[in-house]
Amino acid sequence: MGGKPGLSVCIVTYERPEFLVRCLLSLQDSLSDDTEVVVVDASAADQRELVHAIDPSIVYVHAAHLAGWMTRSRNEALRWVRGDIVSFLDDDVVVRPGWEEGVRAALSDASVAAVSGRTCNGVPGEELYHLPIGRLLPDGTLTDGFASLPDRHIVDVDHGIGANMSFRRSVLAVLGGFRDDYPGTALREDTDIFLRLRAIGARAVFAPDAAVDHRPAPHVRGARFDTRYKLYGRRNHMVLLARADGIGSPMLRRWMIRQFRSVAAVPGVAAKIRRLGVTVIGLAWGLAALPRAARWQPLPPERDDPTGREIRGLLDSRAGTGDQ
Repeated sequence: MGGKPGLSVCIVTYERPEFLVRCLLSLQDSLSDDTEVVVVDASAADQRELVHAIDPSIVYVHAAHLAGWMTRSRNEALRWVRGDIVSFLDDDVVVRPGWEEGVRAALSDASVAAVSGRTCNGVPGEELYHLPIGRLLPDGTLTDGFASLPDRHIVDVDHGIGANMSFRRSVLAVLGGFRDDYPGTALREDTDIFLRLRAIGARAVFAPDAAVDHRPAPHVRGARFDTRYKLYGRRNHMVLLARADGIGSPMLRRWMIRQFRSVAAVPGVAAKIRRLGVTVIGLAWGLAALPRAARWQPLPPERDDPTGREIRGLLDSRAGTGDQ
């Protein structure tokens, strides 16, 4: 790892050194010599020695002030990358042999701007998926299928999965990086950037050969955490749709109606009441966020605030420093 990179692999992490080490070790024998690795660590303690014991060429950025802001850590990584291709991996994935070749092969097609790699969860039957992969449907829902093995080698998608996604640096420059104001677990921040790519006419694909195994770190569990996750999910999804299609979008209205209709499908009166409560509160929270986060018409996909302009300038200044 190191040298003059054509590919930069970015890993953002927070207080999970054992998972970070596992991820980095999986990269050791999988990357070509000219590939750069950037780690942005929001942990309280500086873990530079731990990371450099694996490979001293890794670019390690200790950014404790970014704790709780995963997407801001992604943007911090963009301040350091030098590759013409920029990949993001979650710290709890392990890359499979051939991952880098899969990313590069997909992006060897000049029409492709972004790649969502296969992300396997070890669930029996996950290689089969009977809906279109990675699509935003007319009712505002999103299809999945990022662990599947489609018949075709490459599949066009509307959105990808944040645990394993790659972009041309030039397109990230146009967009001004990630929108980093999706709160909670940052749910939908990855979908957001793919929809913004689509808005500028760029093409994204699902590449099964760019495969990783997702071996998640343990999460907080319990009714309170699950409820917060569902509330953030509804709030963030509303903001996503409003930004992509406008507050006045029929798609947003259809999605909201679908949320209420889904209450009837829940078995049991008590469960229905809980689902209705989460739905009402989550949608109310989303509606309250829309005037600040979106507009009646779709937002421009290019981020044009100070952070966006800074990231655009930095990424543009590195044009031609790597080779694909």
